[in-house]
Amino acid sequence: MNRRALLSTTFSALLLSAALPGQALAETTKIRIANWLPPVHHMTTTLRAWADELESASNGELEVEVMSAPLAKPNGQYDLAKNGIVDIAYSVAAYHPKRFWKLMAVETPFAAPTAEKAGVAAWQWYEKHGFMAEDTKDTKLLALFAHAPHLYHSTKPLTSLADFKNKKIRVGGNGVKIAEMIGAVPVSMPPGQTNEAMSKGTIDVSQFPWESVKGFKLADVSSHHMVVPGGTYAGIFYLTMSPKTWERLSDSQKAAVTKVSGEWGSRFISQKWDEVEQSGIDAATAAGNVITTMSDADVAQLKELIQPITEEWVDKANSEGLDGTALLEDYYSTVSNLK
Repeated sequence: MNRRALLSTTFSALLLSAALPGQALAETTKIRIANWLPPVHHMTTTLRAWADELESASNGELEVEVMSAPLAKPNGQYDLAKNGIVDIAYSVAAYHPKRFWKLMAVETPFAAPTAEKAGVAAWQWYEKHGFMAEDTKDTKLLALFAHAPHLYHSTKPLTSLADFKNKKIRVGGNGVKIAEMIGAVPVSMPPGQTNEAMSKGTIDVSQFPWESVKGFKLADVSSHHMVVPGGTYAGIFYLTMSPKTWERLSDSQKAAVTKVSGEWGSRFISQKWDEVEQSGIDAATAAGNVITTMSDADVAQLKELIQPITEEWVDKANSEGLDGTALLEDYYSTVSNLK
């Protein structure tokens, strides 16, 4: 063997020895996360923050892209992951009422004091009772997270519960029933269309947490905000992975995904929603908008009016052979015991 051949052989041996024993150098796997909210919404940066955690946990074996252009409407996001069109997708659980009806226990009125408590309690409760395995067996569920409790943003004065009568309210999930029960007119539309709808007078009011005032630029199109002490309810989201993606990951990559998912991931993302609430308040204040807190008497009346939503969930659970009352009490207890 000549000198040049010997040097080449030695160099190749050194490269192989630098890899883990019995393995070639690890290849980077690219992961795409679908995103349907506008770039100005905090969810874009929140997803990026979670993606950074995943990349770090994988020691560079995973490279994550947060997509900028939506591939489907919010109610089509689950299928993007299920069918392997994207690697990870998220959306609002209420957009899938048949799949996630049990999870709607989290959205019963006045059950969620903060996004963090709602998201973490949802994960614990949903997993504990086996609902996760039943409802999401065709994907790999990564996290359940929530936004902060809802309030109301209006183009017209809101000073009492009576002011909602005949107002057109953009709502979703249980907000549809709540609007009807307080004498308003529910209007369903994707969140991103709210700004234009309010500016054109298509709707009078929108039901969102404070963060949406900044996220959807509502400060300029709404002039009044009605705060409901305790919040009406917090919307619950899912974050899920394509089974095809999960199966092609290495053991170390799966371990990285697991590390930033589950209860940890649910808390991490939900905390981001709590943290951005102040930005919405600041935007409304800077615009000179009127912020009113619902009176104790009106809150008591509201709770009485919308109690049937809770009763309907219990009846549905009972009709499916479950103990609705016990399940709901267990969820409330889970929320109360969180620190």
